Amino acid sequence: MAKTLKDLLLALLNATLILLALCLFLGWKLAQSVDHIRTGFAENLQLVAPLREQAQGIRGELTALRSDLASLSQGTQLDTTTRQQLGTALQRLSNLEGKLEDTQARLANLVDNPEDLIDYAITTSADTITDQLLTVKGCEPAT
Repeated sequence: MAKTLKDLLLALLNATLILLALCLFLGWKLAQSVDHIRTGFAENLQLVAPLREQAQGIRGELTALRSDLASLSQGTQLDTTTRQQLGTALQRLSNLEGKLEDTQARLANLVDNPEDLIDYAITTSADTITDQLLTVKGCEPAT
């Protein structure tokens, strides 16, 4: 009886040590993955900064174009159709400036708050992994 209990305790200790080693290995791999993701985000954010500057340059050019169109419509004698076309062009230019401002604000938000992007990536990855595990397990997610 004592030998059986000793063997059971040794088997329990072996299983515990194997599980501990497996958990440590998985934790190490997870830490490597997180570091790789962090490095990737840092590189991507460095790519976003020039886009932000380009958007500011485009915004300046659109403003100059707006003033040129406005001075053109004010300075010369134009017929009604041409004035309407200029008014339509100015309205489209205003809409384009609004879209550019929204895009510029979103880019600035990404550069200033990379945590939001990281949280989104982690959430998306976790959802994907969960779906894959459920598929392997044979369970179907409730829809």
